[in-house]
Amino acid sequence: MENKEQIDVFTLIFLSTLGILMLVFFLILMVVLYQKRMLANKAVLIDTENKHQKKLLDASLEIAEQERVKIATNLHDDIGITLNVLKLNLSRLKKNIENKDVFEEIVTASYKNIDDSLDTVRTIYNDIIPPTLMNLGFVKGLKEVCRQINAVGETDITFNCEEENIEFDKKIKIQLYRLTKEILNNTVKHAKPKAVEINIEKKETDLIINILHNGEGITTKQIEQFANKSTGLGLKSILTRAQLINANLNFMIINKKKSQVLIKTPIQL
Repeated sequence: MENKEQIDVFTLIFLSTLGILMLVFFLILMVVLYQKRMLANKAVLIDTENKHQKKLLDASLEIAEQERVKIATNLHDDIGITLNVLKLNLSRLKKNIENKDVFEEIVTASYKNIDDSLDTVRTIYNDIIPPTLMNLGFVKGLKEVCRQINAVGETDITFNCEEENIEFDKKIKIQLYRLTKEILNNTVKHAKPKAVEINIEKKETDLIINILHNGEGITTKQIEQFANKSTGLGLKSILTRAQLINANLNFMIINKKKSQVLIKTPIQL
């Protein structure tokens, strides 16, 4: 009887120990699997971040290439042609140096060509370093762009922003300024609205630009489709700049008389 009780106790202790060992093994296995899953998730996050950084780098390189192409095209098409004309004028001038009327005609034409070239150079410079942005700041710079468009008389733009001195990272500021300007120019050119309303506000770490107009509307999906098919730089530049600064772009058609472009950009104060 006593031996049986000892065997039962031994069996109980053995089974308890085995149960504890199995529980410990199970806990260790759970910890190992959890750590393995965490490492896998971390690897995925790192891979995702690397892909995101690569996309931003690709976007940066693409937009830089687009701007180089634009500058090269302007130099070739405008400055190059003007210099060739000036060269021909100098040749004509040499042959007609005794003819006063022809001489004055060539000199007058050459002065105009030089003025046109200076205007082109000024335009290229303004594309590289926007003077209104540098001199006035982000909000006042966009306000000045709206004033210039209003001066043409085709579109009436209303500009609203309670805080005029919104400061944030310079790189984001330049890209967001160009992005907004390109969207505005595209809207005026293609949607042909009679009235445009721009509202800018800062919400915590985001800058929200809301563009409402009564022209022909378009959706984000259509913009992306057109950008993929188009050989031009306009739409591609808009999407690339947005990606570069992590801006969220949303093109919407509210109704037949109202469309919207919403730009939400995280800014670093």
